[in-house]
Amino acid sequence: MTVVPGLVRSAAAEAERRLRGGAGLLRRLSRDLERSAGLERVLPVRSARLRALEDAVRARDAELRALRTELDSLVAQLNDRLLPRIDERIDDTERDVSAIVAGLVRTGRDTADQGTRLETADRRIDDLRARLAQLEQRTGLWRDVQANMARLGDDLDSLRARLVVHTSEPEPAPVQNIADRPA
Repeated sequence: MTVVPGLVRSAAAEAERRLRGGAGLLRRLSRDLERSAGLERVLPVRSARLRALEDAVRARDAELRALRTELDSLVAQLNDRLLPRIDERIDDTERDVSAIVAGLVRTGRDTADQGTRLETADRRIDDLRARLAQLEQRTGLWRDVQANMARLGDDLDSLRARLVVHTSEPEPAPVQNIADRPA
C-alpha cells in the first residue's frame, strides 16, 4: 500500500517543480521585458501568451490538486477495506501454520513410536526364527538318532540269527525298532 502514496507524492512534487519552474520563467521573462525597450512592440503578444500560459498552469494546478485529493481518498478507502482483511488473513494463516506444525510434530512422535514398535517386532521375529532353526536342527538330529537306533536293532537281529544257540534257553525276544513301538 506504500506504492500508491509514494506515486501521489512524486506526482505532486513533479507538478510543484514544474509550477515553480514556470513561475521562475515568468519572472525572468518579466525582467527581460522591463530591460529591453525593443520588446515593447512584442509585449502585447507576449503578455497575451503569458496570460494564456498562466491560465493553463492554474488549470493544471487545479487538476493536479483534484487528482491528489482523489488519490488520497482512494488510498484511504483501500486501506480501510483491505488492511483489516489482510490482518484477518494473516491471523488465519498463522493459525493454519500452527496447526500444520503441531500435526507434523504429532506425526513425528507417532512415527518414532511406530519405529520403536517395528524394531521390537523385528527383534521378536528374529528370535523366533533362531528358535525355529534350532528346533529344526534338533528335529533332524532326533530323526538321525531314530534311524541309527533302527539300524542298530536290525543289526542285532541279524547277529542273533547267525548265532547258534547251544543252550536250551529260549531265545530272547527281538528288540523292537523305536519307530515301530506303540506310543
